[in-house]
Amino acid sequence: MADAAQRQRKIAAKAARRKTVVAEKKKLETPSVGVVGRIRVASKGPIVRCVVPSVLFEIGIGHVVVARALPSGLLGCGYFLIDPFCLGVKDAFYIEIGENELQSRLDAQDEMQKFIDVEPAYARKLVRDAAAYAANLGLAAAKDTPAVEAIFGDVDASSCTEAFAFGRDGKPYYVSGPLDTPQRIRLVTRTLQERCGAGGWDYLVEVARGL
Repeated sequence: MADAAQRQRKIAAKAARRKTVVAEKKKLETPSVGVVGRIRVASKGPIVRCVVPSVLFEIGIGHVVVARALPSGLLGCGYFLIDPFCLGVKDAFYIEIGENELQSRLDAQDEMQKFIDVEPAYARKLVRDAAAYAANLGLAAAKDTPAVEAIFGDVDASSCTEAFAFGRDGKPYYVSGPLDTPQRIRLVTRTLQERCGAGGWDYLVEVARGL
């Protein structure tokens, strides 16, 4: 079961990496101030979809997605790459796409993790709690998280009473990602060692990356 979950995580991480690369290209094309303004406009529109991976807490990686209708007919989508095992919010970005493209993106990941519809308050609380969990370990959320979280608008996270269980087997479990550099790996493992002590955390790092 553990091996199957790990395979799922690797596949999901690879898909997340592709989305991140595309998002980074879009960021380079548009000034950040413009993106913030577009998110502000999008936050006023009706929420069309709000989804999370059904196996997020089993495989430890996946996107939370919230999409709002724009006056242009497109959807303003906030993507949050969540690592509930350790890092909290690994990435956050905003894109504007058509409804069919959004569904295609979700369908493309169907074999590794199905997305389920959730209440916006649930999704916002998950994003905030994931960031808070990592922050308590000394690990900061992705720098664009606050800006992209504005897509939730006036959604009240406190109206969700769900208690999320972060970590794995009761402690942080760091799994290095495809974009993690040796420097990043050293930083995370050193921080966890300082905060949690020997035996207080687990990790899985690709041997090729080195420490």
